[in-house]
Amino acid sequence: MPVKNDRPGAFELSDVFLISYANNELGQPNRLNIRNLITEFNIYESLDSKFLSGDMILTDATNVIQTLPLTGFERIEFFFRSPNTTVGYDFGVDKGHPMFVYNLKNRQAVSLNTQIYQLKFISLEGIRDHQTRISKAFSGNIEQMIADISNNFLKTKKNVLVEETKSNHKFVMPRVKPSVAIDQLCKVARSKNFENSGFVFYEDANAFHFKSYEGLFCKSNGTPREPVAHYSPKVKNILKKGDEGKTTYDLQAVESFKVLNQYNTLNNTAYGAYSSRLITHDLYNKTFNEFDFDYNVEYAKQNHLEQDAKGDKRDDNGILPFFNYDNGESFGMKHEGTLFLQSETAKVHNTHELPQSKDILQKRISQKLATNSLVLEITIPGFSEVRVGDIVTFTMPNFSRTSQDDKEAKDKYLSGRYLINAARHHVSAINKRHTMVLELIKDSFNEFLPEEEYDLFTNNEADDGLLYSTSHLDETQ
Repeated sequence: MPVKNDRPGAFELSDVFLISYANNELGQPNRLNIRNLITEFNIYESLDSKFLSGDMILTDATNVIQTLPLTGFERIEFFFRSPNTTVGYDFGVDKGHPMFVYNLKNRQAVSLNTQIYQLKFISLEGIRDHQTRISKAFSGNIEQMIADISNNFLKTKKNVLVEETKSNHKFVMPRVKPSVAIDQLCKVARSKNFENSGFVFYEDANAFHFKSYEGLFCKSNGTPREPVAHYSPKVKNILKKGDEGKTTYDLQAVESFKVLNQYNTLNNTAYGAYSSRLITHDLYNKTFNEFDFDYNVEYAKQNHLEQDAKGDKRDDNGILPFFNYDNGESFGMKHEGTLFLQSETAKVHNTHELPQSKDILQKRISQKLATNSLVLEITIPGFSEVRVGDIVTFTMPNFSRTSQDDKEAKDKYLSGRYLINAARHHVSAINKRHTMVLELIKDSFNEFLPEEEYDLFTNNEADDGLLYSTSHLDETQ
């Protein structure tokens, strides 16, 4: 992050134009610069959202709503980035892609002549998604289908980055929206380079992306991706202006953080993170099959955020420790807790077979749940080159007294590599400051959880419960 800013949170913002669908007397679209009306604005990215979105708070003493007028069919055009960086958010007509203003809300009077309100905007593809239906049979690799939908149905003019998938398949989309079709394909895609299943489709400032979680964690050869930043709570004002490393130090200083979720054993047990059973039915061959999933068995087959010193896979640092839970059975052996039923009838298509659920369904659900089990939220000085889908590191304090020899004083489990699941760029025109709120997720620990072979659960409770009749109790009282 070798960038020289005059202060943490500095930003560059161009003029901000609202572009009407109506022409002026010169035959050109009405354009209105609202740069001086902006109080603050936000830009949102997320692995769980397919399209970029944002909002602006305007303090308006010129009645732009009536002057332009604002109708909900405008485009918004501006360029925003951190100083001295090459990457930003280009929503311009000439070199970028304007956003679509779709909502005006929270309009209220500040005085007799001034009002304040919120404008919400989204990528134009997000509007097209609600105007388009797909009735088409797709065949080939799934990444080719994603590219087809992006270019021909969402009609994007942006870059589309896709990760290669295994196998050739055929799918018939029965008059569904592009986003629904993409969801269906993401659920059955398997990476060509990794032993995983399930993909995400999302947009950042650069492009649309179709990637697996392992594709986000690692390069195609399995090498861990380098972190783009190293965040930690820091003492402010240690380095003076001009000191070497001050800019990076300030930009990577965490202003606040909180653990949104550290574990949820009940949720993971109920939905199949630890174990599950899949029953498939083939109507053509008249067969049933059962497949059991055990987290501890499957864990070592995949790449995770935390790998060993050589960048290789580990088998001991997952979210489920291996221990004797119930008469010799581990948590991963309780397969009946989560049951999936899936039809896998052969010969549905003459030339293509359906994806095999035994290789996809249970792995996908477990990986999604595990990756979102540990969730942190950090607030940092804004920097436009940090994006959703990037890898960062975060050093969590250990919240205890430490010896003088412990220079880092960090939490040995929660410190380490994280994936940016969501990002909010917040810009305050009043404070002239850009801050970011990052949601970080993690599927493995830096330090392995202890194992235990002795059963410490079975029969370790009172065994004096009896059966009572409520009628008998009523009679005796």
